[in-house]
Amino acid sequence: MTTVADQINGALRLLGVLAEGETPSAAMAQDSLSAFDQMVDSWNTERLAVFCTQDQTYFWPAGARIQTLGPTGDFVYVIGTQSEVPIITQDDQYLSLEDNNPVPAQQRPILLDDSTFFRDPTTNVSYGIKFINQQQYNGIAVKTVTSTYPQVMFVNMTFPNISMSVYPVPSRTLEFHFISVQKLLDPASLSLELLMPPGYLRAFRYNLALELAPEFGVAPSPDVRRVAMYSKRNLKRINNPDDVMAMPYSLMARRNRYNIFAGNY
Repeated sequence: MTTVADQINGALRLLGVLAEGETPSAAMAQDSLSAFDQMVDSWNTERLAVFCTQDQTYFWPAGARIQTLGPTGDFVYVIGTQSEVPIITQDDQYLSLEDNNPVPAQQRPILLDDSTFFRDPTTNVSYGIKFINQQQYNGIAVKTVTSTYPQVMFVNMTFPNISMSVYPVPSRTLEFHFISVQKLLDPASLSLELLMPPGYLRAFRYNLALELAPEFGVAPSPDVRRVAMYSKRNLKRINNPDDVMAMPYSLMARRNRYNIFAGNY
């Protein structure tokens, strides 16, 4: 079983900072742990570096145009995995059904995926919803128009809670399934065991060597750089979702013609 300490020691050996059989000092291990944590935190923002998404269900109330999602929002967002069902506790934590280890709630989703959908509980029929940007949402003349189902959603990635605005405003309570990018891991300790899909351990080790090189004043070898690049590229290749061709919403939702001289509709 590979731990965070194993990855750090391996990365330091690739740089020549450690020899075979040596272990880093406590200060060196802690600095390397911080670098590992920051590297993984940065990878979480790269959609193709993350191998899965998670589906969390909330009920959007009838007549609500704007709802927030986050630690203190209308919908409280918690970290989960595809194989775990979260059990919410009073201190905004959940317990894994597998190991009963408490995991703190994430501050907010890293990214909402456009595969987010909603279901009508009265008919049990699911509908997709189109994500639009702020310019498109601001261009809607009357944002309080009501309908049975919304058609589009504008997601504003505010902090610590994200804001979601729908149009038209639903006239009945809907079961929304927010699909968000799953956080990779939280390397909080050196003893943490890394249970990752194939390819991640190699990519972690070699890319961590690149992260640690400036901190210890060494230059990684060309072989280390090459393997780091190839290993991460392989992850992004296998994590690449199958894109579906679709017409832009601005072309489908507007009936007036585009003015090529003014640059708008």
